[in-house]
This record gives sequence, C-alpha cells and structure tokens, in this order.
Amino acid sequence: MTNSSVGLISLGGYLPAKKISEKQKNKLVDYLRNYTELNREYIDDIESTGKLPGSIETNYEGWESQPWFEAWVKSMPEKKQANPFQGTKERRRVPLDPVSLKNSIIPHPMLPSDAETIAGALAITNSGLNPDDVDLVLSHAQVPDRPLPANASLIQHKLGLKNAGAYAIDTCCSTFVTMCEIAVALIKTGIKKNVLIVSSFIDSIVNDKSTYWSVDTGDAAMAGIVSSVESGEGYISSFSNSHGDRHDGVVYTDRSPLLLRKLELGPSYSQQFTTFLNYDSLKTIAMNAQKDLKYVVDKALEKASKSVEDIDFLVTHQPVSWAANAWREAIGIPSEKFHETFQTYANVANCSAGVNLLDAIEKKKIKEGDNILITSSGAGENHIAIIMKVPKILIENCN
Repeated sequence: MTNSSVGLISLGGYLPAKKISEKQKNKLVDYLRNYTELNREYIDDIESTGKLPGSIETNYEGWESQPWFEAWVKSMPEKKQANPFQGTKERRRVPLDPVSLKNSIIPHPMLPSDAETIAGALAITNSGLNPDDVDLVLSHAQVPDRPLPANASLIQHKLGLKNAGAYAIDTCCSTFVTMCEIAVALIKTGIKKNVLIVSSFIDSIVNDKSTYWSVDTGDAAMAGIVSSVESGEGYISSFSNSHGDRHDGVVYTDRSPLLLRKLELGPSYSQQFTTFLNYDSLKTIAMNAQKDLKYVVDKALEKASKSVEDIDFLVTHQPVSWAANAWREAIGIPSEKFHETFQTYANVANCSAGVNLLDAIEKKKIKEGDNILITSSGAGENHIAIIMKVPKILIENCN
C-alpha cells in the first residue's frame, strides 16, 4: 500500500535562547521529563525561563572584547580587515554540558545528541503524534558526539521512541533537505509511516575563533516529522547531484588554533577544527555556487512540470552573508518571496534550510497551499532542491 501525498507535518527548532510560548513550553517540558534521557538541568532551565537553553553571542562578546582582537584583525587577508565580521551580527551558542562542568577541569559544550533531543521533542510535541507512532529516525549530527557510532540510535533512545529504527544520513549542510526526500520516498512506498528527521550543528565544539571565517557560524538543531498529508499537498518533486572533486574544500582537521603563541613545554591546544583546506577547491565552489544550485532547482522544476513563476516562496542554506541572496537572484525569485536569518543565527550548516523554513512560517510569510522551494548546498560537494505544496497541518502545527 502506498501513500500518494506525503510531506512535513511539523517542525521543531532548538535555537539557543529562543523564547517559546507557555503552551509549547508546558508540552515540551512534560515530554522531556516523561520520555527522554535529557539532563534534568536543561529541562529545569526551560521550565523556569521559558527559553531554550543557551545564549546569544554578539560580535562584541565573542571577538571585539577579547584582548587578542587587534591581532586577530591583523592576521586576516588584507581585503577582509576593513570588514572583519562580513555581515554577521550575532549567533546562538549552546550552554556548557552540566556533567562536564561538575566532573571536568575543562568543561565542554552541550552534547550534539542533547541538542537533537530537544529539537526532536519539539517536532513530536508540535505534531500531536504519540511517540510510539514514530517508526523511523533519520539523523545527521554535523559534529557528532563521537566519530563512531553515529548519533542516530542514541537519538532514538534519548527520545524514548520504542518503535523506531534509526538511520544516519550525511550530505553535509544539505542533509536536512536530503532527509526530507528520503523520508518522503520511504512513506510513499509504504515502508514507513511517520519519520522523524533530526539535524544538529554544534559549532561551538569545532570553532577556532582565531580564523576569519569563525564569525560566520553558530549552534542549532532542527527536526521535522514527515507523514501522510491531505491529497494534493506535500512533496511534488526533487533533484540532487554532487561534485566530489571538491571534497577537500571545507574539512575538519586536527590542528592548533591559527592565532596561537605558546610555550615549548605548554599544551598545543590541538583539536578538530573546521578548516578551509584546499583553496583551489574553495575557489571552484564559490565560482560555481550560483550555477550549481540553479541546476538542481531547474531539474526539480522540470520534473514537476513547473516554472520558477509557480514558486510562492524560497528558503535556502546560508553559508556566508552573500550566498543566500546570490542563489535567490540566480534562481530568479523576487526578494519578497524569500527568507533568510543569517544576521540572527549565522550559518547553522545542516540546520539552515529547516531553520529558515520554520522562521518564515512563524512570521506568517508562508501559508497553506504555497508552492515552496527548499534548496541547499553541502560540503563534499552536494546540492539538492525539493518542491513542496505546504500542507495545512504544517502551518497549524507551527503556529
């Protein structure tokens, strides 16, 4: 038995320091206490403040107030020194992990699996589904708790999803959109019924503040439920492709911070940091950014027998300040049919497209029945576009 109409029925975004409604807070706290393995200090914080755990980091707090700020600016390529923040104003940061605060002389940020648990719980409570109705978790932690195993089964366990399997998916920053496509296919073929998709990017773990690109990234986790929807709603078409010859442009690599003066006998402060590795690959990525994303969009439109004029709204990834609008212009979407959140959340990687979709719905820029285009690039390099007719239930569950 197949389901002809499938789409997103709810979304849940863990954006540190975000204020949530009293109704949403009560449902979230109840779920987290009764179903999950989340540390109780996080839950108590949500209950007492009405906000999701974490803080807002401004340019001043993160860089300008630091004693090394002038050295940081001078270390940049000359053309960037006049505008060191490149359009960024603030980004979100997760709190420190309460267990590590009590048991470690060097505490670490919130575990990515905990961020995914909060996002997943928001998507489930917003959907109105019983947790036992979720039969699959698709997840991608761009910074996982550990390299092996992936977070997928851990998320299923932490959320108390007794009837769900769990798969890890990875197309880097485009993974949230990729998981939507996979979930739709699994439900359309009758293999699954209700699929939870979850992504997280805890940049605080891999951010070297001494790099010029460190200002562009923040923390977030994003989740959604994909399920059957009313006839004529939901998924319409999609298309993806990859350019693996550019795989070495953006990588994680073990190194010391770039701005570092240390004693010969002191620690190296080496760890895995986000690194711009091969500048030839990076140049190729930037030069082809508009063309590559437009290609997958055009193919998705062709499969749907639609033109760009049929698209009511566009949301994309936002890797740097100029990228999202450059993609919009290349695709041919007017600014009033577009939404991005770079100055508020910065680049939140695999969460970006989902965050922009949720924020646009909450701001009532997207309405029931709109044909929306969700598209993203991902390091590696991957590109994907999905066209969807917005289900009524998605709008109801996000407001």
